[in-house]
Amino acid sequence: MKNWKTISYITAICFCTLWAAAQAPVRAQARDQAKDLLQQASQAYAQAGGVNAAFHIQTREPGGQAGDQIDGSILLKGNKFKLNVPDEMITWFDGRNQWLYIIAAEEVNLSNPGEEELLMINPVNVFQLWQHGFRCRYAGEKTLKGKAVREVVLEPEDTQSDIQSLTVDFDKATCQPRHIVIANKDRSGSVIDITQYQPHQDYPDQLFVFPQKEYPTATVIDLR
Repeated sequence: MKNWKTISYITAICFCTLWAAAQAPVRAQARDQAKDLLQQASQAYAQAGGVNAAFHIQTREPGGQAGDQIDGSILLKGNKFKLNVPDEMITWFDGRNQWLYIIAAEEVNLSNPGEEELLMINPVNVFQLWQHGFRCRYAGEKTLKGKAVREVVLEPEDTQSDIQSLTVDFDKATCQPRHIVIANKDRSGSVIDITQYQPHQDYPDQLFVFPQKEYPTATVIDLR
């Protein structure tokens, strides 16, 4: 049985004294390059208006064995989103309230997620992680499925965090996210491929609110 909270967190959601002194300029440069790229990506998203993205996720269980494969889509507008995993779940977030509809159970969990939780739910917010308790470093350019991408690695400053690292590949030409790897300390995690990314979509705000009239038999559980 799937862990719905984990799936929702995944859509899109990723550092010897002499040795440290010798590496400091290199690390500072890598950090500055990473921040510059993340800021460019954030600016590109801000200018994109509404975004329609599709994704494929390969999850990993603790120990590293393959877990579920998940395909879905997400509609984005600023800090609002609608996440859809067909036949499994739909999540709406209007900037404050989140409705998680579990299709098989016809159950809706209504909550007010915190900032850190939202940073993991919405993969696009990976742009902002370096401002929220994550170190970042630039890992260079490479080719991914025939496209030139630039890679950033983010690591939590909190040593108690379950997350080991997030690795994000951005399209070199557009700064759009293409590939995200979330690695946890227990070797669980997720590999997210963003298979479609269409900016400049026009979405009304109401699209990101749970349309209760369309789900008359759904039970709404208010967790706020």
